[in-house]
Amino acid sequence: MEANKIYQNSITTLANLIKNEKLRTNLLYLIELKTQSIQIINNLLVLELEHECTFKDKKWSAIFGKSLVNILKEKIKFEKQDNKSLEDILSDIVFFQTYCFNNLQVSRDELTNESFEITEDFVKENSKITEELKAKYGETVTPEPEVVDKQKEKPNDKKSNKTAGAGIGGGPIPGFNSQFNNTFTQNGNLPLHPLQDQRFYPYNGKPKYMKYFKWGLGVSLILSALFYFVISLFITFDYFTINKDTLNGLSSVDQTVLEKFTSIKWTLSNSIYSSGANGIFGIIILILMVLMIGWIVYTIVQPPKIYKEKFMIPGMTLVVPSMFIFMMIFSFLNGFKFLFGTDIQLSVLASYFGNEILGKEGDALNTWANENKAWLTELSSLLDGELNFTLLRVLLWLFFISLIASGVIIVLILILNPKIDRQKLSFANEEYQKMITAAMQGQKYEIDSSIYEPQDEIDAFNEELKNRQEKKKYDQEDEQ
Repeated sequence: MEANKIYQNSITTLANLIKNEKLRTNLLYLIELKTQSIQIINNLLVLELEHECTFKDKKWSAIFGKSLVNILKEKIKFEKQDNKSLEDILSDIVFFQTYCFNNLQVSRDELTNESFEITEDFVKENSKITEELKAKYGETVTPEPEVVDKQKEKPNDKKSNKTAGAGIGGGPIPGFNSQFNNTFTQNGNLPLHPLQDQRFYPYNGKPKYMKYFKWGLGVSLILSALFYFVISLFITFDYFTINKDTLNGLSSVDQTVLEKFTSIKWTLSNSIYSSGANGIFGIIILILMVLMIGWIVYTIVQPPKIYKEKFMIPGMTLVVPSMFIFMMIFSFLNGFKFLFGTDIQLSVLASYFGNEILGKEGDALNTWANENKAWLTELSSLLDGELNFTLLRVLLWLFFISLIASGVIIVLILILNPKIDRQKLSFANEEYQKMITAAMQGQKYEIDSSIYEPQDEIDAFNEELKNRQEKKKYDQEDEQ
C-alpha cells in the first residue's frame, strides 16, 4: 500500500477514535489505548517527514497531537521513529483496530468510517471530555477477563500489560495476551502480513519480458557511461597549440590581439565548450562515476532475490540512473548542438579573443566579433583540419544513441511496471486482521490461500534461487 493511502487510513482511524465518545473517554483510563494512539500519531510524523505525505494539503500529526494533549490534559512527547517501514505502520493500524474490537467492542467498520468530513474544526470539537462522559464510560473501562480454555488457561485479569510478542517489522507489539504469544511462538512462527510473504504478489500484472528490459537498460547505461568517459578524455587530450605564428598566417588579424596574445593549448573541449576531464582529479571523478553506474546496473540486472522482482523494477531504482542520464546530457549539451550543426567553435573563438584577451563584453564584444569574423572563421577552419572532429562526431553519435536508448527503456519500464492491486491488497489486509483477531481469542484462522501465487511457481523460483547460490558458492571455493 502506498504511503499516502496509509497516511489517510491513519487519519481516518484517529478521527473515528476521537469521534467515538466511548473510545475518546477511555483514553483517560486505558494506558494501552493511549500508547497505541500516540504511536499512530508518531507514524504520521514518519509519513510526513520521510514520504512527504499530506491530506487535504495539510500535515495532521500536529493537529491530532494537540487533540490528544487536550483530551488527556497532560504533556506528551511525540517523535519520529527511525527505520519505520510502511508495513510496520500498517501493522500498527491493524493492531489498534483489533485491540479496540477485543477490549472495547468497537468494530473495524466504525474505525474506518469515511462518511463524514475530517477537518481541523472537527478535530477541535471532538477533543474534549465532559464530566457526563466520564460518568457514563468511566465504569466500563476495565475489560472482562477473557478465558480462552477454562481447563488449561486462567483468565487474563491484568490491565493491558505489554508482552514481548514480536511484531510485523520485527519490533515488539504491546498488548498481546499470553494465548496470542503461545499460538505463534509454540512452533517458532510469527504472524506475517501477506506483504512480507513472498507468496503474495500485490500487483495487477506480470510482464513476461521485464528481464530483457532490465538487461537492455543495463547495457545502454554502461555504454553511455563508457562513451561519456572516453569522450571526456578524448576532448581533453586532443589539442592544437595556437601561437603568434598561427595568427600571423591569417589575414586581417586584429593588431591589438597580436600584441596581447602569446599562445594557448586549444583542445576539442574548447571547440565544443564542454568541460572534459580537467587534471588528475577530473579523471578520478570520471572513474568513480563509471564505477557508480556499474554498481547501479548490477543492482538492476542481478537475478531477483524475491518472487515479485521477476516482474518489476521499483520506481525508486530508476531515479538514480535517470539523474545520471540528465547529468551526462547537460555536460555535453553544447557537444550535441555541435553534432546537429551549430557552429560552437566560432563563437567560442570570438569569446576567447574578444573577452579574455581584449576584455570586451556585451554589445562591444558582439561588434568586435562581427568586425573580425573573417580571420576568426579562417582560424576555425584551420582548427577543423588540426583537431579530430571526425572521430568526435562518431563518438558523440554513439553516445547520443545510447542515452536515447536508456531514456526510452526507462520510460517503457515505468509504463509496463505492474501497478498495485488495491482490491487484492485490501482483501489481504482483511484476511490478516481476521487471523490476528482469531489468535487473540485463542482460535485459529487460515488466511484465504487464493491471495497467494501458486505454490509450484514459488517452489520453482526458490529452487532456481537455491541453485544460483550453490553455484556461486562452488565457484568461490574453486577460486580458492
